[in-house]
This record gives sequence, structure tokens and C-alpha cells, in this order.
Amino acid sequence: MCGIIGIVHPGSVKPDGSEGLAVSGAIDLIGHRGPDGRGVESVNVAGHAVEFGHTRLSILDLSPAGAQPMFSRDRRWLVTFNGEIYNHISIRANLAGPFRGTSDTETLVESLAAFGLRRTVEKLDGMFAFAALDTVEGRLHIVRDPYGIKPVYYTEHGPLCFASEIKALLALSGLVPEPDMQALQTYLTLRFVPSPATVFKGVQRLRPGHVLTYDLAGGSREISSYITEQKDVFAGSLAEACDEYRDRLEQAVQSQLLSDVPVGVLLSGGIDSALVAAMAVRHKPGLAGFTVGFEKGVSECEIDDAAHTAAVLGMRHEYVRLGAGDLLDCVQDVAKSVEEPLGTTSMLAMWHLSALARRDVTVVLTGQGSDEPWGGYLLYQAELLRGRIPFPSLVGGLSGLVDRIPRLPDAVYRGMHMVGIADEAERFCEARALFTADERKLLTGSRDSGQAVAGIRYWLESLRGLAMESTERMMRVDTRMNLPDDLLLYGDKITMAVALEARVPMLDLQLMKFVNSLPLEYRVRLGRRKVVHKEMALRYLPSEIVNRPKKGFKIPFGTLARTDWKDYLHSVLLGNGAKYLSAIERRGVQLIWDRHQSGERDCSRQLFALMMLGCCFEGME
Repeated sequence: MCGIIGIVHPGSVKPDGSEGLAVSGAIDLIGHRGPDGRGVESVNVAGHAVEFGHTRLSILDLSPAGAQPMFSRDRRWLVTFNGEIYNHISIRANLAGPFRGTSDTETLVESLAAFGLRRTVEKLDGMFAFAALDTVEGRLHIVRDPYGIKPVYYTEHGPLCFASEIKALLALSGLVPEPDMQALQTYLTLRFVPSPATVFKGVQRLRPGHVLTYDLAGGSREISSYITEQKDVFAGSLAEACDEYRDRLEQAVQSQLLSDVPVGVLLSGGIDSALVAAMAVRHKPGLAGFTVGFEKGVSECEIDDAAHTAAVLGMRHEYVRLGAGDLLDCVQDVAKSVEEPLGTTSMLAMWHLSALARRDVTVVLTGQGSDEPWGGYLLYQAELLRGRIPFPSLVGGLSGLVDRIPRLPDAVYRGMHMVGIADEAERFCEARALFTADERKLLTGSRDSGQAVAGIRYWLESLRGLAMESTERMMRVDTRMNLPDDLLLYGDKITMAVALEARVPMLDLQLMKFVNSLPLEYRVRLGRRKVVHKEMALRYLPSEIVNRPKKGFKIPFGTLARTDWKDYLHSVLLGNGAKYLSAIERRGVQLIWDRHQSGERDCSRQLFALMMLGCCFEGME
């Protein structure tokens, strides 16, 4: 895992062999992503000077042979690469040597030289974001992995710049960070901004499974998808599905243990990380599990559950227990590292968990990425139920009455709002809505959902012609949009802030092809979630671990907002110096604040999202 950065200069700049060009002035801003080395290369192509930069976190081939940016042997291709290619050994077996070292980057660049971009990308199984310059064709390609585990940003207009993180892109391009009001409206709708937009004007995030190709001679850009959506359908029995799922997940976990540095597991109290850990210790005994939790008596704490799992698996268990002050102390650091506003409270816990793990290891396996493809969220149950209601629009008409009932779970309010909506993109948007249309009007003067519906519709369009129920389409959209542009995004930024590589075996490409081939009822049914996933897990874990109630890796933010954090939050959200109030109406924030403080409604998700937005605006200075 590393940091990448680059620029196409408007004209030809003769490289002088030093780091005295534009990239050298910005590369320090991604130094935390790669503390083990850095490099800059410059080449003149089609009348333009192209610079690539790289900061290295050494995982495979710790020798200088793995240093980047890296040229192919024939000097046609130049690559700067962030991520891991888990099947690079099998790819290398079909390439002619000799090779300088054993890194996956060398495998990538020589595959480009042998097969070109498209054929190479179709072979890759891993997590990655990379830029590849074809010096013969005069084209620069920027690529993001199919499930968006690794982010990459680029400038929307002007000379093309790209980087792993926004702060480096701004420094390289000279862009001044300004809020994009449409993106802000999207954020208030979804709690994140789907690719390709970001909350900053002129800054874009490449969609998962897409390639941006820039023609140096003509200055044109083309963005295309290389994803082929699943059409195969598994025809075997439930038991046969469990057998094949076991074999494929075992293979994914084993391949992702490949490392020349120490490896551990981020261990929660739930089934997903426990299953990954159970498989990992079979192939690599002695692994440690790392857990974050809270003070005694906090219901969200998972330390005891994780300790039980570790004991069952014979793992060494390390944990950190956080108080209100520990969580508050990291808010600004998290906001600075994540760079974009995200409304996910677990970011704060992840900050401390990453720091804990980094003391002992450089690579961790995680259980992230199973809820979306396996139907683990409650909203999928709501969509299944809607499909069985004779007249959903009539039920949806009752949402106004339900809104008047205090103290119901937030999911109930959202479920009632979404059930009566016929258009799928709009319904899926409402199912995820952070703020309702009425609340958005109070906050910004507009009920508009920004680019949220358009983002959902883009991914729905990619599924056109495939026979599947609406619940499965919702799961597919979430896997390509919500997961990479929210949960995986903050996971990358926070772990890389401490130079920790987080791997996601559940999103292994071959594994996901199998999961997507399963009939929906093998994944989720009314009253049952993650059907085959849980059935198979019983072969590795006792029932009390597999069937533990899901805690969801949350922090007790709702309680903190009424107690220890109350004064701080009030100053951030409603204080006279709150800069985000230049875009948000104070009276709308006050209403949501009062609802939460009175106990009329749990508005913890909304208040946290506004807090992170406020921190983001502070960081724009």
C-alpha cells in the first residue's frame, strides 16, 4: 500500500534528474502513506512533461527492486501503483523474464508491456489504484479496482493531476478548496458523496471499476467501466453452495496473508471478522487480533465478545478501551485524515484501532465488505417486505402519521418513507436518507437530493437486462457505491494515516463472482440475513459467535451528544464561529439539536454528519 501522485504539465519541461518539479512540492503530503521510500520520475511525451510520484509502504519485496515509479523493461510503460495484486504470481507465470525482483508492481508493468491495459486490468485480482503512462501511444490511464477499496482523485478541469489524497491534489494543482453546493446536498441525503463527485469543486474521485484515459496530444479525456456484471446463476443446493463458498473464501484469505511484513486481524465481536480470523489462523498460526471498545457498561462495546472469539481460535488478543475524552481528542485528526465529510461514527473508533494494530503489525485482514453482497442490513429486509405488500403506495401514505410518533428507531421512519416510492433509484435513495426532504429544506432551503438519485441510477443502469429482484439490485448498488465511497474510503484514509495496510478478503474478485451468482434466497430472506455465509461459518465457529446480535462497530454518540460532548458539539454546530453555517441554516440545525436533546428522536446520525461537515469546512481554510 502506498501513495501515488502525478501531473501532466501544459507544455514540455525538460527533466533535470532532480525532484525540483511540481510533484516534489506535494509528495510530502502523502508521505504518511509510504514511509519506507519515495520516488519521482519525469518523462516528455507528445509535447508534455509528465511527472509521476510515489511514496512506498514496503509489503512485498522489501528490496530496492520494488521501488516506484517503475518503468517496464522496454521503457514503454511507466507506472505508479498503490495496492496489492493477490494473483500476481499466476500472472507473472505467463510473462517472459528476467525480472528484477518479486514485487507485484513489476508484474503489473510487465503485463502492461505484454498485453496492454485492458487485457491486464481484466486479469487483476486485488485492491488498487494506479496510473500507467503509455509513452508510445501518448496516453495516461488512471485505474481504480472493481470494488473501490483504494481511492484515487483527479482534477476535473485544466491540466490533469491525480493523487491518492485530496490535500496532495490541491497542492499539486493549485486548486483552492471551495464547497460544491450540489455535492453538499448529496451529502445531506446519503451521508457521503458518491463518485465521481466530491464535496470540493473541481476535485473528482474515480468510480470503482473505471479507467480514466487522457490523450496527451489532444487533451481529451475518456472515462469507461471495465466491470462485467455477473450473469451466471449458481444451480446447486444450499449445502453445495456452502462447500464452494468455504473453498473460495479460504483461498481468498490464504492469498491475502501473502506478506513480507507482520500480519494481524482487526477483530470485532461479529461473525465476519471472526470467520476471516478462523481461516487465517489455519494458514498462519500465531496471528494477533486487535479490538477497540469502550468503558464498562457501554452497550456498543465489543471487547468481551472479541476476547471470547480470540480464545476460541487460540489467538493473542490486544485491545484498547476508549472513554469519551479519547474519542473527542481524535475528531480533528480523523477529519483531517479522511478529508471529506462522512457521517459514519465508527471512524473515530477506527482511528484508535488502527493505531493499536500498527504497534505490532503492518498488514491487517478485516471482515469488511460482507453486509452489502450478503444482505446484512435491515434496509434489505424492508425492500423484501415491500415486494410482498399488495399496495405499497397506500402504506407509504402513512409515513406522515408515523413521523409524528416520537422515539421510534430511525430505520422505521426511513422505511415508512421509502415503501411507497415506485421509482427504484428514488426509493433506494430514501432508504439511505440521512435527512428527509423536509429536513434538507430546513437546512439549505432546498428539498433536492443533489446527485444522490443520479448516482444510484448510474449503477442501476449497469444492471439493465439482468434478471434479479429489486432487493438484489439494491445490494449491488450498495456494493459499488455506498461501500467504496463511504466505509472503504474512511478505512483507507485512517489506516494509511498510520501506514497500516488493511485488506478485505470478503471482496476478493473470484469470491464475489461466486457470491453474486447465488440465488437471492441463498443470501437473504425475510427474517434471515447472510444465509449461506452463516451456515458455512458454523463449520469454523460455535453457534454463539455466528448468531451473536450485530452491534455494527458503532460508538455511543447519541449518549455522548447529550452528556460529555454536549458543550463541544453545541459550539461546533451552533457557535458563532461555525464556518459551515455559511452554507447551512442555523434554524434547521437548532431544530435537529433540540429534537435530540429532548429525547423526542434519536438524531445522533444527523448530528454526527453535521459535526464532520463543520470540521471539513474548518479544514478548507
